[in-house]
Amino acid sequence: MHILRRGLLAGVLASLVLALCDFVTDGAPGNGFPAILHWFGITIADPTVSHWIGLLLLLALGSIFGLLFGALQRGKLITTGRALLTGLALGILWWFLLEVMLANLTNHAPSLFSLSFGQFLSSFPLAALFGVLLGAIFMQWQGYYASR
Repeated sequence: MHILRRGLLAGVLASLVLALCDFVTDGAPGNGFPAILHWFGITIADPTVSHWIGLLLLLALGSIFGLLFGALQRGKLITTGRALLTGLALGILWWFLLEVMLANLTNHAPSLFSLSFGQFLSSFPLAALFGVLLGAIFMQWQGYYASR
């Protein structure tokens, strides 16, 4: 149970960092949050509401991926390398499932893998950062619980 809780907390914290990066990298603060709603085909007319719901959806998705990360660890003490590589793999899975497949399905793209180089550069590094942060935060929590 502690493993899943650590994974959940790591996922929430990693998605908060991802939200912070999404908040400050666009032209106007928080413009990336409605794009998260578009992954699921949701459109909200009020921009303020769409920003908040997009943020909450990002946190929910991060917590789901954190739970998945915790479930993959199976209660073992893991090494830093394994945690970072597993986190990176989950970050790449995040990018592929959500930002490529799901976004192309909801946008009715001609191909499931239609992705320009600019879209790749704007989405892949943040997804990889999410995964590596997930592994690093999980490792920090593992050290905290091991010392208790």
